[in-house]
Amino acid sequence: MIPLSRYLGRLFHGERLSLLPEAPAVICRRQPVLAGADLFRSFGAGETRSFALKGVSVDFRPGELNLLMGPSGSGKSTLLAVLSGLLRPDTGTVGALGQDVWQMSEDAMERFRLQHCSYIFQGYNLFPALTAREQLEIVLKWGEGCSAREARSRADQVLGQLGMSGKSHLRPAELSGGEKQRVAIGRALVKNPSFVFADEPTSALDWENGQQVINLLTESARERGAMVLVVTHDPRLTPFADRVFELADGKLHAEAEVPAGTPLTLPRKCAHTPLSADAPRLRLYAP
Repeated sequence: MIPLSRYLGRLFHGERLSLLPEAPAVICRRQPVLAGADLFRSFGAGETRSFALKGVSVDFRPGELNLLMGPSGSGKSTLLAVLSGLLRPDTGTVGALGQDVWQMSEDAMERFRLQHCSYIFQGYNLFPALTAREQLEIVLKWGEGCSAREARSRADQVLGQLGMSGKSHLRPAELSGGEKQRVAIGRALVKNPSFVFADEPTSALDWENGQQVINLLTESARERGAMVLVVTHDPRLTPFADRVFELADGKLHAEAEVPAGTPLTLPRKCAHTPLSADAPRLRLYAP
């Protein structure tokens, strides 16, 4: 047996070592960072009560872009709100980063959302009195305690990626619907969150700008390790996703998933077809 000091000396001097046999590669699937279990959510009471979610169980891993699709009224936005800590379920649990979301106090949940979550809403939810740049800066100053200089630098960088550099000084009333949407998306991504929840983020955009948005969301997942969940009706987004979930009548069922380590030989474009009445309610695509 070669002493450790001699082994290291040979290693640092660039000698090729054949002491250890080559070990087979081990493929490790990342553990989920967000999971919902047996989620039910209803609206109304008595005879008018209706269920938007009917026992949904699903989990998500870091570094993945997930699409949640289905017909209008299927419960997509309700599921996103429940998973993201915005809407309490009737029954069921949501776990995020090892914590039970709906067992947190209101203060703890607010801190958790501020630190780990970003949201992109259809209605933009921008502050009327703030400029496009200030919409992003305020997130960094409040959420991360950034200096004014760092907040401005990071805000300008993200606005530049979204093609909004020339309009960073404008307020929401001076922006078009598509421009407001891009500012809302920039605000969500500027703080490098653990979770990004987006409700129809490309609905107000043409495809050129929509591609910029989905590229930024993909970058957040692939390069920054975020879990990205997007509610959408747009089938053009499916080639960018790791998994595509289809929800119908408040129910979700798994059909297939690409095993870890399997070479991706599927085409980049995946057809999205409406569900038939007896079809599985979840489909998983590999880009």
